[in-house]
Amino acid sequence: MSMTRPVLFLIGVVAMACAPKEGAGVAPQKRVPQVVVETLVRTDADLSRAYLVTLVPGEQAGVVSRASGYVLAWDVDRGDAVRKGQRLAVIEAGDLTDQQNQAAARLAAAQAALAQARQNAARAKRLIAENYVAQAEVDTATTAERLAEADVAAARAAVQATLTHLGYTEVVAPFDGFVLQRAVEVGTLVGPGGPALFTLGSISRVRAVAAVPQPDVPRLAVGAPVTLTVEGLPGSFVGTVARFAPVLATATRTMDVELAFENPDQALKPGMFGRATLVVDRVQGALLVPPRAMTRRDGRAQAFVVRDGKAVRVDLELGRTLPDGRAEALGGVSEGDVLIVAGRELVNDGLPVTTTPGSAD
Repeated sequence: MSMTRPVLFLIGVVAMACAPKEGAGVAPQKRVPQVVVETLVRTDADLSRAYLVTLVPGEQAGVVSRASGYVLAWDVDRGDAVRKGQRLAVIEAGDLTDQQNQAAARLAAAQAALAQARQNAARAKRLIAENYVAQAEVDTATTAERLAEADVAAARAAVQATLTHLGYTEVVAPFDGFVLQRAVEVGTLVGPGGPALFTLGSISRVRAVAAVPQPDVPRLAVGAPVTLTVEGLPGSFVGTVARFAPVLATATRTMDVELAFENPDQALKPGMFGRATLVVDRVQGALLVPPRAMTRRDGRAQAFVVRDGKAVRVDLELGRTLPDGRAEALGGVSEGDVLIVAGRELVNDGLPVTTTPGSAD
């Protein structure tokens, strides 16, 4: 019995040593990468461009004095709201009052002369009827009456002119808006050829000028919609292309395009910096490849599509690029192709893949 147990133990050890190990001779399975795919379909999209712009008032004018003299008073200051016709400043009348008095005196004299001329003309007509005067005297009296009437008209016009000039001593607002700048003090000597007393602006509508490059010019149209975004203001503002001159700047090859935006709540302020986006073209029925699906190799644009469960590398022929980075595919892929939009860094040409539907956005 003592010899049997060691023999059995030795046989067991040998049997265990000779037994094959678990998994021996079985090749390990390769992991199949999982990718996110999107099926290419033809779609329409707007091709837009964004331009940096600075806002200016819808209307802006420097208000000068049409009368010469010293400033007696100013009624408004920077930031004040004004209405059309509202008085801004008062200029001393000076010699204008004397000129008005002189014109009134000349009018009175002319009216008296006219009355005398009319009496003379009437007397001459009565006398000629009785053959007491010659026809020449009647003609002279009639001519004198007409000249007197002309003198009265001229004197009356002179009086009206002095009244108009006296009205210029009140500087008034040409439109509704705000005072952007006051550049006058009491006692300042002003006149028609002098600098502006006030700068006024209306911001119920604001304008901006975009420098549009030459390739986008042919697609511009007055009335086309424009979207404006301004840093610090929520949302966006919709405007239109107001006007543009049919000429480009030779130095930059750009065209200045004026944009207009309604501003009823006055959220937009002149001087603000913004980004104006215009739709300059529209692609129709295009195959748009998202940027995450594309790569460049040896100067060529490439992407991966899934065919028969395998990743296949294709060379792309690209057209226009949209602002969001999507590119128009003119060749290399077709409608219905399954495009790898995420996980392309995990695959090689011909490698089996598993797919998950997704989006390139």
